[in-house]
Amino acid sequence: MKKIISISFLFLLIACSSSGPGNATKNFLENMAHGKLEEAKKYATEPTGKMLDFAMSLGSNTSIEPDLEVEIIKDSIVGKKAWVTFIAHVGEGKIEKEETIELVELDGKWLVHMDTKK
Repeated sequence: MKKIISISFLFLLIACSSSGPGNATKNFLENMAHGKLEEAKKYATEPTGKMLDFAMSLGSNTSIEPDLEVEIIKDSIVGKKAWVTFIAHVGEGKIEKEETIELVELDGKWLVHMDTKK
């Protein structure tokens, strides 16, 4: 019985780590960088998705950088909110800057949340 519980716990840890806030951040940013808006919105809250749609309607180009690589530095989780600090690597000679993005947990999924009220 202990073995079954241990194995179940291990699978739970693996599942949580692959769908955590860092993974959601990376998927969101990389899809945005490749201009895959609909795919990126799968990792965003509904208000964030609407903000992206609005930016697109104004002619904003979502294809930031096709060679973007996201390196997760750290995350901080408090309840159903998380803040992920990352560095976006965009090729040689370009500035790399550490940034933090906010996520919320909805229905067991971590989603990027950009607050328009800030």
